[in-house]
Amino acid sequence: MAYISLYRKYRPKKFEDVVGQEVVVKILKNSIKENKIAHAYIFAGPRGVGKTSIAKIFSKAVNCLNPIYGDLCENCDVCSNDTDNEIDIIEIDAASNNGVDEIREIRNSIKLMPTRLKYKVYIIDEVHMLSISAFNALLKTLEEPPSHAIFILATTEVNKIPSTVISRCQKFDFEKITPKLIEKQLNKILELENKTISDKIVKLIAKISDGGMRDAINLLDQILSLNNSNITTDDVYKIIGEITDEELFEILNSIYNGNMANVLYYIEKITDKGINFDVVCNKLQSFIRDILIYKNTEKYFDNEYEIILDKYCNYDDEVYLKLCHELFSLSNELKKTTNQKNLVEIYFIKMVLLILNNTKNNDYNITKSTDIPIKKETDDIKKAKEENTKNINLMKKIRINNALFGANKKVKTEFIEKFKNIDEYMFTKKFNSLASILKKANIEVVSDKNVIFSFENDFELMLFDKNNKQIDDFVSKICNQEYKTIAITIVEWNKIKKEYIKNINDGIKYEYIDEKQKINIKNNKNNNDIENTLNSIFGEKYITID
Repeated sequence: MAYISLYRKYRPKKFEDVVGQEVVVKILKNSIKENKIAHAYIFAGPRGVGKTSIAKIFSKAVNCLNPIYGDLCENCDVCSNDTDNEIDIIEIDAASNNGVDEIREIRNSIKLMPTRLKYKVYIIDEVHMLSISAFNALLKTLEEPPSHAIFILATTEVNKIPSTVISRCQKFDFEKITPKLIEKQLNKILELENKTISDKIVKLIAKISDGGMRDAINLLDQILSLNNSNITTDDVYKIIGEITDEELFEILNSIYNGNMANVLYYIEKITDKGINFDVVCNKLQSFIRDILIYKNTEKYFDNEYEIILDKYCNYDDEVYLKLCHELFSLSNELKKTTNQKNLVEIYFIKMVLLILNNTKNNDYNITKSTDIPIKKETDDIKKAKEENTKNINLMKKIRINNALFGANKKVKTEFIEKFKNIDEYMFTKKFNSLASILKKANIEVVSDKNVIFSFENDFELMLFDKNNKQIDDFVSKICNQEYKTIAITIVEWNKIKKEYIKNINDGIKYEYIDEKQKINIKNNKNNNDIENTLNSIFGEKYITID
């Protein structure tokens, strides 16, 4: 015999079996007992909470020959026949049958009397997927239905159903099922299946399922398929493709402590696991929401969770709202990009900078949690980072020097004219992100080989620096000529410009420096001489990278 999944095996067969939805069940049973059957119902609510199951039970209960207090007797011909095989109970999936022709077919067939039952019942699942013309066609049938017909319209998005349709139906709102009820049902299934897993895992499944019984039973089915008596929380998170709570806290710790390297490390880790970044955004949004609730209410969460939340309450509400805004923006942008990892890195770096700026402005002391492991950087890695930062600083100064050395108004005018071609790349997947960065830049200095751009804020500058090599190639492509680009803030540019004018007036000459030669020279006298010369021209304070 073919294997039957647990959610199908333990799907409720009568009202008595339904978990949750007590109000809905009570009203439907009373309507059957008192023979007050409406001609149309709307079952609205989240997925997996019992809408379709109750629709099938109700469609048999109204036709049951000997109903017991409004529930199925389970003995008559109607009760013993499978709903899926019952010719007078018609189930339609509106997601794949959403046209006006399908509804017209219903209008034609509904006039015919039931073949063997008292009522002909039409269950239309995901009814919100019907087209406007299909809804209009359905409207006439709902206005004047034959006495032998009942419609049950199930939906997860009742807001998409026209009000003219809703007003002609009895509407039932289905609620999410509480974790306690889900736990109880899962334990019942485990007992019937003669299986055992820890209470901790059962609680986790109930929490993850977010009020959906079907999702909970499906997840239980997958976990039991592991045939492992020592199921861990990590096993559960791997199955559903989500980050663990520990990983979530590690990311938050890294953001809070301004540890950009750690943030990038965990993003790499998430990428390797194949976890959907949209899921990560949703979990972070939910946690930050909980922080805001905890800060502004009393005893909303249990004590254990409030101890965790308390570690992340170092900032004003405005900071958390800004973090949420960035996460919402990231969620929207993830749907458009082909390179999710880069986009996530940029947004998370922006969040780190947001925290760092707020910390500087408010003089907060961020307490690092000792309960959660944070990746330690070795001395070698730190030295390598310092050396890399030093080289980037030197490269920036060389490019600025070379641009100023060959600065030419005519060349700049020609460059600006060619640069207008950037608009052609704004809507191409390959270049739109680079074009978006450059559209916010000011063109300050242009020579035959170098360009200095400036930005109003640090965030655009950070994006530019992160993509400097690609921007070099992109600018060269736009202008049909090879360029080396560099970006600084407007504040930095104003200082450099002032220094440049002073140097010219004092007779200090700028000389072209071979960038490739500099890159090939490591910590020798020539390299130090170049750096000293540049420092004397620009001053160490003007071009730095934190």
